[in-house]
Formats: sequence, structure tokens, C-alpha cells
Amino acid sequence: MPDPEVLVVRGWEVLRLTSEGLVVDLVPALGGTVISLRRRRDELELLWQTPWGLRHRGSVDLPGSAEAAMYDSSPGGWHSVFPNGGDSATAHGAEWGFDGEARLTWLDWRLEGTKLVLSGRLVRSPFEIVRTVVLRDDQLTITDTVTNVGAEHVDVMWGQQIALGGALIGPDTVVHAGSTTVRSDPRLASSASYDDLMPWPRAYGQRGLVNLRGVGREDTPESRLAYLSDFTEAVIRVRRPSQDLTVELSWDELLWPHVWYALETGASKGFPWFGTGRYLAFAPGTSWPAHGLHDARRISSTLLRIHPKGTRSASLAVRVTGA
Repeated sequence: MPDPEVLVVRGWEVLRLTSEGLVVDLVPALGGTVISLRRRRDELELLWQTPWGLRHRGSVDLPGSAEAAMYDSSPGGWHSVFPNGGDSATAHGAEWGFDGEARLTWLDWRLEGTKLVLSGRLVRSPFEIVRTVVLRDDQLTITDTVTNVGAEHVDVMWGQQIALGGALIGPDTVVHAGSTTVRSDPRLASSASYDDLMPWPRAYGQRGLVNLRGVGREDTPESRLAYLSDFTEAVIRVRRPSQDLTVELSWDELLWPHVWYALETGASKGFPWFGTGRYLAFAPGTSWPAHGLHDARRISSTLLRIHPKGTRSASLAVRVTGA
């Protein structure tokens, strides 16, 4: 991997990494969030980007809920989920925010051989985070290492979320997953509960049973949220033959045994998408559901406990190939 190109976009330092197959843009001051992943030969964008994208660094923060603040600050793309996941939660005397603070943490960066290494210290929880980025040919791998530098154990939700969009999402898009168990989220599914287990690719949707392999017709907007578990192989492949495109996700299943599956194709009205959202997001991680620390403890008992001086590392790799 050659040295990154350093850009300034709307007041932010953006690092551009380039290989023979891919072009990657990431923002160190936003927790190393990847805001763009493009196929180099035709500049085809693979990530979902919010309508406002990377807002100007001097933008005024509007008052509102933690969820609204998360959307205000989100450019879309691929970010860390730590130490909280989904809905904001208060823990150890502080609000941890929607998806946690790691996605907003300023990370210093340096090159170590063929690796880009970003590191920083969280404020509202006692953790240091190191994000290691490796780009080779048609694959981007991001490894997050979290270390508890406090003097007490802390229970966390931890993972990474990647929102796929652009040319990858269309009527011929097909999803293949190694999951054997699917739990539908009752907030976005009719007549469903967390106790309802379905075999992949079935799930409950807003209008009954849905097939998670497809993203639905363009004239039938949908919002889906489900949790995939019990993988025979920690791999998800998203194919779109009409674009000669396959995106393959692989990750460390031992530490991240669950995956959030979220689909939006224009069904969400009002803030934040006003009917224009169109993405397919996956979040390999420790915990479910995607509604904050306390729900993950109460509903699934899937929090990860990290003891003082304890360190954990896990990776998500994305490979881009032809269909």
C-alpha cells in the first residue's frame, strides 16, 4: 500500500488510499470512518453516503436527541460501533451516545510498513482504541483493538457497521450469508418477537414474511432490521450481476458472533431520509439487539466484559470482485 494522499475536504483531513483495485477515503478525526469505497477501474461507489455527506467541520450542532445528533454527524459509510450499539444508553455516570463515541473520536495516524495505524483515547469510557487499516489489491481490512485503561471492568457492545449503497443496490441484488439463525426486530416487523427464530433467509417484515436474500422491488419500499447468528461460515456476499459486482464481507466470528442486517429502500418517511434512504447495512459485533447497552443485557445477555488492562482485537475485511 503506497503512502496515503492527504486531502482537506470541508475542513476535515481525509486520507485517500489507493490500490490496483480500490480507492478508499477515511477521516481520522471521525474515528477513522471510511466515507468512500470505490472500484478503481470505473469509480463505482460501493458505500451509502448520507444526503448531507461529510458536513463542514465548522457546522453548528443543533439541539436534539442522541439519535438526531448521530444522524447530524454521520457521513455514512463504514464506522466503529463501541462501546455502545444503537440507541443511546447511560452507563457509569455518562451518556454513551448512539453507536458509542468511537466513531467520533479523534485518531492520530502513522504508517507502519504497509499498514495505516490510527490511535486515540475515548472520553466517556476508559478505553484506548487502535484502528489498523490494510489495503491490498481488491481487499480492505480494518482491525480494531480496544484496551481498558481504567481500574474497573466495563461491559460493552462492540463491532463495526458498513452501509452498502450506490450501484450495489438494485432489483437484481442478491445476498448470501452463512447464518443459520435469524431473529427479526419487533420494532420493524409485524407480529414478531425476539423469541421467534427463523432459518436464513426468512424473517418477519413490516408486511409479513420476507426473503432477506433480495432487497425488494423499487415500487415496494421497505425497512428491515434483523439479527443473524450461528454462522457456518463468517462470510456475507452481496452480488449485483448487472454491475459485474460482488462485495464479500468476512470477520472474526469468535469475538463478533452476531450480525445486524438493516435494509432501507425508501420506506422511512420524515427525518432523516424523507423517503430517499437506500442502503443495505451489516454490523458484525458482540451483541444484539441494536437498541443500546441495557437492552442487549436484558434481552440477549450478549455484552462483552473487558477487565482492567484487558485488550480485544477483531477485524472486518471487505473484498470487491466481479459478479
